[in-house]
Amino acid sequence: MIRSITLLRPSPQAKGFTLIELLVVVAIIGILAAFAIPQFSAYRARAYDSQMKSDLKNAAVAMESYFAENQTYPTTVAALTSIGFNPTAGVTLTINITSSTTFTLTAATPNGTQPSFTLDSVTGLIY
Repeated sequence: MIRSITLLRPSPQAKGFTLIELLVVVAIIGILAAFAIPQFSAYRARAYDSQMKSDLKNAAVAMESYFAENQTYPTTVAALTSIGFNPTAGVTLTINITSSTTFTLTAATPNGTQPSFTLDSVTGLIY
């Protein structure tokens, strides 16, 4: 008695992906992630920079508002928050009164592209 060998062929209704197709998709996702993660880190560092600069600008406005009411600049951030300044969490603000009519503000956080930014009241520039 001779038996015939029949090859198993998938039926026309069989659906799915082969192992090779799945490996190719996983490799493509890995390559895209390799590009996206460093870009995400750069965007995040620039966001921290923006937070520091925003805090400096808002604090400068609060400093001038405080000066208009009291004829002196505040020496603490708590004095600024009492008139409505709301600092960003994670950003440390430092006030330095350089004279009776000038000041510098420094905002710092360890997560930005640089550790701190300083606003000079004389020039109004952030560096």
